[in-house]
Amino acid sequence: MNKLLLSILLSLSVSGSVMAGDLIKIKGKTEGRVNHEFIYQDGCQTCHQGSAKKNTTDAACVECHGDINSIPVDESKLAIPEAHPHKSLHYNQGASCLACHAEHEKKAPLCTECHRTWFEEM
Repeated sequence: MNKLLLSILLSLSVSGSVMAGDLIKIKGKTEGRVNHEFIYQDGCQTCHQGSAKKNTTDAACVECHGDINSIPVDESKLAIPEAHPHKSLHYNQGASCLACHAEHEKKAPLCTECHRTWFEEM
Protein backbone atom coordinates (compact mmCIF):
# COMPACT_ATOMS: atom_id res chain seq x y z
CA MET A 1 0.00 0.00 0.00
CA ASN A 2 2.84 2.42 0.86
CA LYS A 3 4.50 1.73 -2.50
CA LEU A 4 1.25 2.40 -4.34
CA LEU A 5 0.76 5.65 -2.47
CA LEU A 6 4.36 6.63 -3.15
CA SER A 7 3.98 5.87 -6.86
CA ILE A 8 0.85 7.99 -7.11
CA LEU A 9 2.35 10.90 -5.19
CA LEU A 10 5.58 10.70 -7.15
CA SER A 11 3.76 10.68 -10.47
CA LEU A 12 1.76 13.73 -9.46
CA SER A 13 4.76 15.62 -8.14
CA VAL A 14 7.08 14.80 -11.05
CA SER A 15 4.58 15.23 -13.86
CA GLY A 16 4.45 18.99 -13.32
CA SER A 17 8.18 19.53 -13.06
CA VAL A 18 11.57 17.88 -13.30
CA MET A 19 12.57 19.47 -9.99
CA ALA A 20 12.77 17.66 -6.68
CA GLY A 21 10.41 18.59 -3.84
CA ASP A 22 11.16 21.57 -1.63
CA LEU A 23 13.17 21.05 1.53
CA ILE A 24 11.32 21.10 4.86
CA LYS A 25 12.46 20.60 8.47
CA ILE A 26 12.06 16.99 9.58
CA LYS A 27 13.69 16.78 12.98
CA GLY A 28 16.14 19.16 14.61
CA LYS A 29 18.43 20.52 11.91
CA THR A 30 17.67 17.67 9.50
CA GLU A 31 15.78 18.62 6.35
CA GLY A 32 14.07 16.40 3.81
CA ARG A 33 11.91 16.64 0.70
CA VAL A 34 8.27 17.62 1.10
CA ASN A 35 7.26 14.93 -1.41
CA HIS A 36 8.81 12.30 0.90
CA GLU A 37 7.27 13.69 4.10
CA PHE A 38 5.09 10.61 4.68
CA ILE A 39 8.17 8.36 4.60
CA TYR A 40 9.70 10.10 7.62
CA GLN A 41 6.91 8.76 9.81
CA ASP A 42 8.48 5.31 9.35
CA GLY A 43 11.89 6.60 10.39
CA CYS A 44 15.04 6.70 8.32
CA GLN A 45 15.21 2.98 7.48
CA THR A 46 13.05 3.35 4.35
CA CYS A 47 16.00 4.91 2.52
CA HIS A 48 18.90 4.23 4.87
CA GLN A 49 18.26 0.50 4.84
CA GLY A 50 19.47 -1.19 8.00
CA SER A 51 20.62 1.93 9.84
CA ALA A 52 20.08 5.68 9.66
CA LYS A 53 23.85 6.06 9.79
CA LYS A 54 24.31 4.15 6.51
CA ASN A 55 24.34 6.03 3.23
CA THR A 56 21.40 5.35 1.01
CA THR A 57 21.86 3.48 -2.28
CA ASP A 58 20.23 3.36 -5.69
CA ALA A 59 18.54 0.14 -4.59
CA ALA A 60 16.51 2.10 -2.02
CA CYS A 61 15.45 4.60 -4.70
CA VAL A 62 14.46 1.87 -7.17
CA GLU A 63 12.50 -0.02 -4.51
CA CYS A 64 9.98 2.84 -4.30
CA HIS A 65 10.35 4.75 -7.55
CA GLY A 66 10.98 1.88 -9.96
CA ASP A 67 13.76 1.76 -12.51
CA ILE A 68 14.87 4.84 -14.39
CA ASN A 69 12.60 4.07 -17.37
CA SER A 70 9.44 4.11 -15.24
CA ILE A 71 9.95 7.62 -13.84
CA PRO A 72 7.98 10.19 -15.87
CA VAL A 73 9.77 13.34 -17.03
CA ASP A 74 7.84 16.21 -18.63
CA GLU A 75 9.95 16.59 -21.75
CA SER A 76 8.24 19.88 -22.64
CA LYS A 77 10.12 21.47 -19.72
CA LEU A 78 13.57 20.44 -20.95
CA ALA A 79 15.95 23.09 -22.32
CA ILE A 80 16.56 20.83 -25.34
CA PRO A 81 15.61 17.18 -26.01
CA GLU A 82 19.17 16.06 -25.26
CA ALA A 83 18.79 17.43 -21.72
CA HIS A 84 16.58 14.50 -20.68
CA PRO A 85 18.09 13.55 -17.32
CA HIS A 86 17.22 9.85 -17.58
CA LYS A 87 18.45 9.35 -21.16
CA SER A 88 21.95 10.73 -20.91
CA LEU A 89 24.14 10.58 -23.99
CA HIS A 90 27.14 10.13 -21.69
CA TYR A 91 25.74 7.77 -19.06
CA ASN A 92 22.79 6.25 -20.90
CA GLN A 93 21.08 4.77 -17.86
CA GLY A 94 24.26 4.21 -15.88
CA ALA A 95 24.44 7.31 -13.68
CA SER A 96 23.55 6.81 -10.05
CA CYS A 97 20.28 8.32 -8.78
CA LEU A 98 22.42 10.05 -6.17
CA ALA A 99 24.54 11.76 -8.85
CA CYS A 100 21.63 14.17 -9.36
CA HIS A 101 19.25 13.72 -6.43
CA ALA A 102 19.80 14.48 -2.75
CA GLU A 103 17.25 14.08 0.01
CA HIS A 104 18.58 16.33 2.74
CA GLU A 105 20.17 19.21 0.81
CA LYS A 106 19.99 21.03 -2.49
CA LYS A 107 22.23 19.55 -5.14
CA ALA A 108 23.20 20.46 -8.67
CA PRO A 109 22.59 17.54 -11.05
CA LEU A 110 25.70 15.88 -12.47
CA CYS A 111 25.04 17.28 -15.96
CA THR A 112 25.46 20.86 -14.70
CA GLU A 113 29.18 20.37 -14.34
CA CYS A 114 29.36 20.99 -18.10
CA HIS A 115 25.83 21.93 -19.15
CA ARG A 116 25.30 24.83 -16.74
CA THR A 117 22.13 26.20 -18.33
CA TRP A 118 20.15 22.96 -18.55
CA PHE A 119 19.13 22.41 -14.94
CA GLU A 120 18.61 24.35 -11.76
CA GLU A 121 19.87 23.18 -8.39
CA MET A 122 17.37 20.68 -6.98
